[in-house]
Amino acid sequence: MRKIIKAAGVLAAAGMLLTAVLPAATADTVDSTISGGSLTSNTSGANLSGVTLDGTDKAATGTSSSPWSISDSRGTGQAWTLSVTATVPTSAAGTVETTARTIPVSNLTITPGTVTAGSGADPVAGISAPALAMSGSAQALVASAGANRGTYALTPTYSLAVPANTYRSNYFGAVGSTALLPYVSTLTYTIS
Repeated sequence: MRKIIKAAGVLAAAGMLLTAVLPAATADTVDSTISGGSLTSNTSGANLSGVTLDGTDKAATGTSSSPWSISDSRGTGQAWTLSVTATVPTSAAGTVETTARTIPVSNLTITPGTVTAGSGADPVAGISAPALAMSGSAQALVASAGANRGTYALTPTYSLAVPANTYRSNYFGAVGSTALLPYVSTLTYTIS
C-alpha cells in the first residue's frame, strides 16, 4: 500500500509540474454578420432580321444583343419572377406617310432559352422560362419556384410574326428613299 501511495504522490507532483509548464488554454470566437444583397436583372433588346413582303406569312427573328443575367443575392431563398410588358410594334408616321402602322403585340414572342447557373448558384431546377407571346400586361417570363439563389445567365431569342397582309415600314424621307422607320416595340422588365 505504501508503494501505491508513493506512486500516487509522484504522479500528482508530475501533474502539478506539467500544469505549471504548459500555458493555460484560451477560447476565442470568430463571428461575422452576413447581410442580404438585392434581386437584380440585366436584360437587352434585339435587332430582328429584315423581312421582304411576298404575299406569305414571314417571321423576323433575332437573338438578344447581349446575354442576360438574373442575380438573387438576398439570401432568403424566396421565389422571384422576371416579368415583361411590351408595346405594340409600330412603324412611326413618316414625313410623307403620316399614318403609323402596327403589328399586333401578341405577334412578338420571346424565348428565354437555356438558363445556366453561375458559379456557386443553386441548381436551375425550379426555374421556368417558356416561350412567351408578348402582351401589354405584365406576364412572367422567367420565374423561380423557390430557392434559386445566385446568378443565372440566359440568351433569349425574339420572333416577330409578320402576316402576309402587313404594311411595309413607313419611309422617313421621300417615298422611295432607303430611310425606313422600323417596327419598334418597347419591352419593360420588372423583377420581384
